[in-house]
Amino acid sequence: MDARHTAVMGDAAKVIHWNGTDTPEELRSLPPGSYRVVPVESDDGFELTPELEAKIEAGIRSAREGRVVSLEEADARLRATIAAARARVR
Repeated sequence: MDARHTAVMGDAAKVIHWNGTDTPEELRSLPPGSYRVVPVESDDGFELTPELEAKIEAGIRSAREGRVVSLEEADARLRATIAAARARVR
């Protein structure tokens, strides 16, 4: 499989829980084609809490309302924050 297909598949990755017998609905809804199915060895422990979900939704609303900064400004802010933190450590 070439990198183009891998990149597309990576963007569409989903975890599907399967009982080993019945075909999951998520698979039935896929268009015909070839798919890579890989078992997930362990759960990373991440859980989307109601508090975190609320923060994400607030960020989306903020962006939709136009309260955003350019990539250049965000980069400059992050670099300044990192530089300040490094200066405190020295």
